[in-house]
Amino acid sequence: MILGLKIHCLKRRYSNREAWRRFYRDLNLNRPIEKTTFTVIDTETTGLNPKKDRLVSVGAVKVRESLAVDLSTAFHRFLRVDRLSRESVEVHGITLRDLAELGEDPEKVMEDFMEYAVGTVVVGFNVEFDIRFVERYLRRIYGIPFPFYRVDVLALLRRRGVRAGSLEAVARAMGVPALGVHSAVDDAYTTALLFLKLVTPLRGEPLRVLPLVL
Repeated sequence: MILGLKIHCLKRRYSNREAWRRFYRDLNLNRPIEKTTFTVIDTETTGLNPKKDRLVSVGAVKVRESLAVDLSTAFHRFLRVDRLSRESVEVHGITLRDLAELGEDPEKVMEDFMEYAVGTVVVGFNVEFDIRFVERYLRRIYGIPFPFYRVDVLALLRRRGVRAGSLEAVARAMGVPALGVHSAVDDAYTTALLFLKLVTPLRGEPLRVLPLVL
């Protein structure tokens, strides 16, 4: 569906809802890329199925105007859950004991993340995986879908003819340092560095040249 038509339909359906008015912001798609703020997201979850699994942590960093990563405002939060599979703990290393100490109410984490990302374009590595999990919470808490434009780094890589792989493998192939793999905020930072490498040559181009999804 054409982006303009889709946002028109979403506005008509949700414009009277307080949460939509609170979090949705119109974006000028003719604005230069380097004058746009991006929120780069990564998540850790209890599994791979957003219909039954849950978020464990959300990490994000901002790419500010002039295309610079802003680590000073990095977002990294843990969510309370009541179960974790051994397989998921082996992937991200987060235990129930960790979440008993650090985990917060999911509604509070979602509210704070939405406030953090409002007015930006969301970026991720296989970003729809992260969005599907976040959107499940948004529909339950606020009754709205994910209201932000997003860009998948994998789509940008395909445009460059770069073969897809894991975040760590792609970062290494592109000469980008990968920090703590499977830490949401560290992976968000690695993704932000990849994103910068891919979009810096597009300085001066309008936002609409990116593979935007809504």
